[in-house]
Amino acid sequence: MQLNGRTIVLFGANGNLGQALAPAAAQAGAIIQTMGWATGTSAVDADCRDILGRLAAIKGDIDIVFAGGVTDPAASQAILMSANVERPLAVIDATLDDQRYRYLTIGSALESFSGLTASNRYLASKALLCRRIETLARDPRRRGKLVHLRGHTFYGGRPAPHSFLGQLYASLQTRQPFRMSAGHQLREYVHVEDVARSIVALLAHDWAEFATIDLSTGEPIKLRDLATAVFRAFRCEDLLRLGELPTPSGENESQPFARSPDWLIGRPRAPVEGIIQWLSAVLERPRGKD
Repeated sequence: MQLNGRTIVLFGANGNLGQALAPAAAQAGAIIQTMGWATGTSAVDADCRDILGRLAAIKGDIDIVFAGGVTDPAASQAILMSANVERPLAVIDATLDDQRYRYLTIGSALESFSGLTASNRYLASKALLCRRIETLARDPRRRGKLVHLRGHTFYGGRPAPHSFLGQLYASLQTRQPFRMSAGHQLREYVHVEDVARSIVALLAHDWAEFATIDLSTGEPIKLRDLATAVFRAFRCEDLLRLGELPTPSGENESQPFARSPDWLIGRPRAPVEGIIQWLSAVLERPRGKD
């Protein structure tokens, strides 16, 4: 997979995915330009003007990758909409007629579950972004310019406190009980470095045949099975409290996703073993270094 000197403009370079993607793309021959903006509710127009000025100074073809955003569903509607929808679309809308640009946005496979998007503001914001990308891509003049990648749960890097794995990590770190639902929800977990390799493969691919694409191993695991395996590995089975919380409405408890084509998914590491190895590594770090 070679990117042959193509310029990648990367938003979210300081996040877990961005920190994995930048070196992976550079190793494949890309020239990396990082850009950032506020994730709060500051003026989108002002941020966009600054970004457009920086983009104008870059020569040649450019892939703009929006790898950042806000993933906490407890964040306000205004912050989620600004970070995950309004800011990327402001850049896309302002530059879309320039044939030098392609755009990759990243969302969640779970955004296709209407019951979940009704109760999860993060997923709702990603579903809205996906619909907008699909609408823009229907124009024949824009074929091959826009793709929305729907991934599953990424792990690696810093644990996100609001996530299932982040809360599991906190339980192991503090030796406090881990209260969860019955855990029948199906999830896929992919290490962020494996995701980065898949994104490099996507950037090296022709986009004319799709506007959305799923990144899926086709091998889901129930949350109860994952939690049981993790707490057993750390000999902390007594901390696990299955069934003490309700299952969120609209959850996926029965629908596996089709495996992505081999050129995209590659050979990701086994999720349970990978998660245990990652948790072992982050638990060994001194507190405050996460």
